[in-house]
Amino acid sequence: MEEERQKELYNYITITHMLCLLIFVIALILSGHNIFPEIYPYPFANIWFLILFCLLGLIIVILYITKSYYTPKTPESLSYMDIIYMALPLILAISVLFISHRDLPNSEVILLLPILITASIMGKKSGIFMALVCSLFLILHEIVFKQEVVNIFKAIESDLIYISLMHIVGWFIGGIADMETKHRKHLTKMANTDMLTGLYNHRYFQEKLKEYFNFVSNKSPLSLIFIDIDHFKKYNDSFGHLVGDHVLEILGELLRENVTSGITARYGGEEFVVLLPNSDSRAAVQVAENIKKMVEKQKFYGGEYQPEGKITVSCGIATSPTHGSSPKELIKHADYALYKAKILNRNKVELYISVLEEFELNEEESFNSIRTLISIINAKDRYTFGHSERVTAYSIKIARRLQLSDNNIQLLKYAAFLHDVGKIEIDGSILNKPGSLDEHEWNILKQHPRWGSFIVQSVKELIPITSIILYHHENYDGSGYPDGIKAEKIPLLARIIRIADSYDAMTSNRTYKKNMTPSKAINEIKRCSGTMFDPELVKVFIGIINADYTLR
Repeated sequence: MEEERQKELYNYITITHMLCLLIFVIALILSGHNIFPEIYPYPFANIWFLILFCLLGLIIVILYITKSYYTPKTPESLSYMDIIYMALPLILAISVLFISHRDLPNSEVILLLPILITASIMGKKSGIFMALVCSLFLILHEIVFKQEVVNIFKAIESDLIYISLMHIVGWFIGGIADMETKHRKHLTKMANTDMLTGLYNHRYFQEKLKEYFNFVSNKSPLSLIFIDIDHFKKYNDSFGHLVGDHVLEILGELLRENVTSGITARYGGEEFVVLLPNSDSRAAVQVAENIKKMVEKQKFYGGEYQPEGKITVSCGIATSPTHGSSPKELIKHADYALYKAKILNRNKVELYISVLEEFELNEEESFNSIRTLISIINAKDRYTFGHSERVTAYSIKIARRLQLSDNNIQLLKYAAFLHDVGKIEIDGSILNKPGSLDEHEWNILKQHPRWGSFIVQSVKELIPITSIILYHHENYDGSGYPDGIKAEKIPLLARIIRIADSYDAMTSNRTYKKNMTPSKAINEIKRCSGTMFDPELVKVFIGIINADYTLR
């Protein structure tokens, strides 16, 4: 909005400049007199001055075109190009006044131009100051060119009406401009501020994020911190939304007082964001850790009844350009880091790290091929990326509850993230079909575990997970696919992924079905215990999910 206003303002100033030049040139031509016969006593002398003012007009246009390259970083400041641009009316007025003293009667009126422009842009004080400057030039003009005026007092008396008019114009126009500026700032503050917390709101945050990506060099780091209050739904349910709003107010005040660099805003609900220009991941992690500790120390009403015995927050961090080259990408990765912090362990700061970036593979060329395939499947099926990340998180929680070895957890992480890579071979019309699949389409879809196992075989380090990917859709009673094996013959890690995959599929919106609530999904997993899922793993998984959603 501010940028559009400045652009419109410059349009008006430029048009004013050009109109004044046009009027003066026309007046020179119509006067039919040589302006400086003593200096240039030749015919058509005014043509040279016409050329001179045309060049001045060209300078105005060039400055207007190049203005965008010199725009100050903040709307409140003025660049030196802006000052030069607004000084042009004064230069023009003085030139007209002194050059045309013989041929243009009442040329003093043109001195109102710089006063009008300065007062309307910079306010009352600047308008009065410009009126004073113009008055001094008018007095100087009277003394130099009018022989009957011999001192400053006579000059002031001679042009008292002009001088008074100039000061009245500067005061009046500047006063109106000041009132408009004050009112506009108030409206802008209301439009940009979250009324509950006093922080910036979601709209302002989005605007500033886009601004940073548009004007800041890609070499300059930009970090984004997502902050979410842990178990806030449970807190609201226990104490009511008015008490919950008070927590949001206190947290907003803490962030406003203690986060001195960057932009702090309320993203929505119990989520806040901190935007840190020129801050790398290490600096952002330090800021997030300070925020987490600051909230832990703060006393909140009823905080002792929270699962941690106090109000806590989780933070997710992403940094551009490492974690994103666009606002949308940076937000997505910071949001995922926050999701990871909350689903794995609350009251935690999590820096975004893609599962792919954690792979420790030596065959770089082959691994890059896998990365490319993942990017393609994500483009074909928008559900896959978030689904794979969530399945990985659930699977790791099960593995840790079972106290599996670090090596098995690492293999499970790779297999869970890549379990759907075989869908690269399936047409997008099947993957995103809004209705039910027919028998032929279903048979094609059931081949993706086999295709996925073939794909990962191309990377030597991933060979141990081929059987996990191949059998992640096998059922405990042997009714699954592609080979129909059952019970203990199905690798343990594949059985873990089977539960995590099914739960996330049931609780996620798809093109062909609406998501279940967590409780309904748990009931469905219980119902299928011993048929689709390993009964022992079902008990472990239900314990994890129940604990997770009881604490929310």
